[in-house]
Amino acid sequence: MSTAFKPLEIPPGVVAKPTKQMRSSNWSEVNLVRWREGQLAPVGGQAQYNYSFASRCKLIHGWYGLDSVYHIAYLCESNLYVDTGGVLTEITPAGGLTPPAPYGIGGYSDGNYNDGTYGTPRDIPTVIAMDKVPDAWSLDNFGAILLAMTSPDGRLLHWDPAAGGLATVVAGAPHGRCFAVTQERFVQIFACTQDGTTDGGSFRRFAWCDQENFASWNFSDVTSQAGFLDIEPSSPIIACEPTRTGTLFWTGKKAYLSRFLGIPFVYNYVELADACTPWSPASAVATSSTALWMSEQGMFSFDGTSILPVACLVRPWVDDDIDLLQVREQACAVHVGDFNEFWWFFPQNGKTTNTRAIIYNYKEGWWSQARMSRSAGVTSAYNAHTIMADGTVAFEHEASVVYGNADLPWAETYDLNIASGGRLTTVKQMMPDVGGNTQSLRYSLFYRNSRSLGTPELQTAPRPVRTDGFVDFRTTGRDIRLRIQVDPSSGGVLPVTVGQHLIDAVPRGDR
Repeated sequence: MSTAFKPLEIPPGVVAKPTKQMRSSNWSEVNLVRWREGQLAPVGGQAQYNYSFASRCKLIHGWYGLDSVYHIAYLCESNLYVDTGGVLTEITPAGGLTPPAPYGIGGYSDGNYNDGTYGTPRDIPTVIAMDKVPDAWSLDNFGAILLAMTSPDGRLLHWDPAAGGLATVVAGAPHGRCFAVTQERFVQIFACTQDGTTDGGSFRRFAWCDQENFASWNFSDVTSQAGFLDIEPSSPIIACEPTRTGTLFWTGKKAYLSRFLGIPFVYNYVELADACTPWSPASAVATSSTALWMSEQGMFSFDGTSILPVACLVRPWVDDDIDLLQVREQACAVHVGDFNEFWWFFPQNGKTTNTRAIIYNYKEGWWSQARMSRSAGVTSAYNAHTIMADGTVAFEHEASVVYGNADLPWAETYDLNIASGGRLTTVKQMMPDVGGNTQSLRYSLFYRNSRSLGTPELQTAPRPVRTDGFVDFRTTGRDIRLRIQVDPSSGGVLPVTVGQHLIDAVPRGDR
């Protein structure tokens, strides 16, 4: 090997900065790649299920029945489904579910007095629409029984896999926005009404049933542990997330934790933090060690004791192209547990559905990016892959070598710092540390012939890795950046890892 080769070390993770020409030994932008123990690898492909839904999927939940059979529930805007053994069954309750109102369409009391035509719905300006509390969706299991709730509908539903049939309403349960099943075998309903007869989409109360009985909600019965608390200071409850140490929930102002106390108080709540409410009710997940969520103020975590900010190194990429109105209704988080990753999907500006995702590895601390449309997801189980939905279809992730409706993986760096930015440099060859199916990868360089304002950035043709492990370039330019991509003609992505690179580069003159 030539002694001209020098190490080109690029640490794991993306660091978003204003321009890609900044001199930085980091990845500038990627799509569907991850790092495992420092090795770059493409995210696995997805296999689409052979069924579809009648309305847009908003939440997915997987659980085992008493017979050890794994079920997958899909809560959609107007429908509820269960997949058992690959067979999809609709269990929407009789009479259907109340669908969400179109975002941006208002009603009585929205806007200023005399706005619009009397007796007709009105278009809400963005500033007013952002004041509305977004819809919430809840799925969980109480033992073997599935529970479901949507804030537009407000009713608590249950379905027993042993009995089959349609989901039915839990009689006597208060209406609310969302619910959580606690480790102590209570069901807590948040933003519930005082009398339990109408939708509680903007209220500050949370209530819980009698222990071990999600159908018992008699708050006046002194023999029952059912009860409720009103949040102070008054603010609408936005979302909730059960954790190992209690139920984490957020109002429009603060974050709280509800803890089990036992008789006679049963539950209390303690304030944890200000200004960290999830960007949407579906933007939070709980892992085995922590809860994670994305908010307008940034990324946050809860370790069971305190809420702490998490440095989001890709936040500029989000802020450059996010729809600040639709994110409140559409954004969703997915825990990809088998890779220790938090995925957060958001809509680009002008889009009404999610089109991008940021990925955070909470074990190793790096960030990644994805161009992918997903509306809901659930983490893997012992014998099942991660499942994500895109509107009316669902995908099994990490289960294929093809990518369906997503772009193929690629990764780009900033200026490689292989010579002074003002000098021309010739890159002769690279010797990547590549394992697995090297023939599916292609390497190319971005460069400029001049640093004059307006000079276009050029790109070499994608080059394969030779059978002896070298990549040939023979390219001269300034501000040289590297791109690694999956070859579209390779038929998919087979297992491959990329480690440290060696590069043979020679500085040239200043002209």
